[in-house]
Amino acid sequence: MRILITNDDGIESPGLHAAYKALKLAGHQVTAVAPDRERSGQSHSANFFTYLRVNEATMPDGSPAFTVSGTPADCANIGCLSLIKDPIDLVVSGINTDINIGYDANYSGTVGAALEAAALGYPALAVSQENSPSVDWELAGQITARAVSLYQGWEIPIGTMVNLNVPAKIIDPTWLWVPLNLVAVREYYVIDMDSEGVRRYQRTRDQPHSTYASGSDVDFLRRGRITLSPLGPVRSERRTLERLQSQTPERQTDEP
Repeated sequence: MRILITNDDGIESPGLHAAYKALKLAGHQVTAVAPDRERSGQSHSANFFTYLRVNEATMPDGSPAFTVSGTPADCANIGCLSLIKDPIDLVVSGINTDINIGYDANYSGTVGAALEAAALGYPALAVSQENSPSVDWELAGQITARAVSLYQGWEIPIGTMVNLNVPAKIIDPTWLWVPLNLVAVREYYVIDMDSEGVRRYQRTRDQPHSTYASGSDVDFLRRGRITLSPLGPVRSERRTLERLQSQTPERQTDEP
């Protein structure tokens, strides 16, 4: 397969290198197009009014790669539509350094790159590894390569991508298809003063007391399970749309 690999951690990320190496060992043709610096938390944002600077880079095996001065979604877009001349069979985003599960997937640049590729009509896979002092990047790369080998058999529809998350400690190697936990993590702000006496706020999280649904990706990942969730880009909410369309249209003016 011809694979474009990207991420939100940058071209030097150990996760990107692990996935790249595993995919190459599996016999795939892989080209990396990654941000030129850390771009975590960029979600699906993209640049429209500034030029993107593209520079050539080199992977550890000597193969050519590209760095882009934009977001992960920019990397997926310019990689698919401009930088890689051969037809692309699959876009892999990751392996991210830490998980992208539940509501937090909305903020993820890793997921955003895969969503951009899916919106363009390409099969896309986002991969994230839970962070720990003893992360086994080689194993994470092998899991990524295994997912790529299975992807075609999943029959994922055009416009949908797959979000794969690997726990720090795998209790059961069986993979699970699960929904996202859609309850937002409880958040609050730490407030202090800077050296000039200006009040500043830092967003933080209260993970131990966060709510998660039984059977969700968060639930199973906390139990040491590898999870898979199909995700789609922004689209109309069909059931709500159909309900509103069936009702009497509201008048926009007082005119008959």
